[in-house]
Amino acid sequence: MVGTMMRTTIALSAVMGLAMAVPSVPEAVAGPICGRSSVRVLIPAPVPVVSWAENIGYDRDGDLWVSRTLQNVIDRYDAHGRHVGAVRVHAPGSVRLGPDGRMYATSGDNPINMVPGLPLTGRIVSFDPAERKPAVTTIARGLGMPNGLAITADGTMYVGDSNLGVVKVRKNGTIDRAWTARAPKNLAPNRVVNGTGMNGVVVSGDTAYVAMTSSLSSRILRIPLSAPERVGVAADLTAPLPGSVDDLALVGDRAIAAATATGQVIVVDLRTGSRCTVNAGRPLTSVAVAPDGRSLVVASEDGSVAVVR
Repeated sequence: MVGTMMRTTIALSAVMGLAMAVPSVPEAVAGPICGRSSVRVLIPAPVPVVSWAENIGYDRDGDLWVSRTLQNVIDRYDAHGRHVGAVRVHAPGSVRLGPDGRMYATSGDNPINMVPGLPLTGRIVSFDPAERKPAVTTIARGLGMPNGLAITADGTMYVGDSNLGVVKVRKNGTIDRAWTARAPKNLAPNRVVNGTGMNGVVVSGDTAYVAMTSSLSSRILRIPLSAPERVGVAADLTAPLPGSVDDLALVGDRAIAAATATGQVIVVDLRTGSRCTVNAGRPLTSVAVAPDGRSLVVASEDGSVAVVR
């Protein structure tokens, strides 16, 4: 149960303001949902809430992998939403396709791992989706509460760790501690980092974009990969209200889609700041661009997965 109490508290304070968000879309925003949108359930919740769908990611064949944190499993679904397989992973968080065709996932996405001073048991694991019964291999250790994950073309991994902050992990699984020491930390707010709970991560070019589970403005941080100490503000999605942003997805080369615990998908143009909002009707945990490139897929706290187009 990833940050449930914290997210619920923030969500209640923000939901009234977000309910007023206009679903019409500025033309300046580039994205698959920026226009007249509909929401259709692709995968019903197997067991509501117990099957909490923490994250989603597509493999090269177009199958969708759904992290079910409370059940310690990542389920596999085909394009029609049929369950076709699973792998066992302890408290899985983000699940992402790597440049080598393997799937990578964070493990240990449990609020108990946010407590300072506890052993760092969080990991990154990997498995080959082409195998009939994929074997899970540990790639990296020594993380706290690894939640968000982004992987670059050379295999470098960036983790939104809700205990440690933003962490860089080399392709060989070792933590780049010099880089990580300069990156934003969890529970160390300042003028720019106006929240806590590092969460969704995406990388575009030479920049990482990171969401915080709780933020005074649903802020997305902009972190130059060459100088992580020079963190800036990419967007404030719900200002002047607080918000609860979870996962992120790149939409083209200029926009980010954000899933919120108050049930919205917010797409923001990183160049202009223009945005659109679609109400999904349920608390969201994650978002991904569908293989058709015209739709977004969102996962929810109740365990269901829906298509927004």
